[in-house]
Amino acid sequence: MPRQVLQAVATYKHLTGWVSTNLLSRLITKKVWTNQQLWDGFILCAERTEPNSFEALLQLPKEQLRDLVERRPAIKVKLRDWLAKRAGKNKARFGGYWEVLGDDVAATA
Repeated sequence: MPRQVLQAVATYKHLTGWVSTNLLSRLITKKVWTNQQLWDGFILCAERTEPNSFEALLQLPKEQLRDLVERRPAIKVKLRDWLAKRAGKNKARFGGYWEVLGDDVAATA
């Protein structure tokens, strides 16, 4: 992820929504994880635009989502909490994500 995007998000907070919904989603469709340097930047950007980036993160294949949350445990916790609130009583709606984020959430949330 270009350093300029990270700087722009830090300087202009109103860009957070656009970056997290448009840019991150486009990078996912282009399989950003195939280039390690871009993947590292993607993770940084997702971290800096959370919780807005969580919608985009749910578009990742499970293997890449697992890699991301293993590398950034703080995102895992926040994404888990966000998903639990979003799912409400309908846990099955996001069933596949609980195995990546931890089964303990499905039981407690």
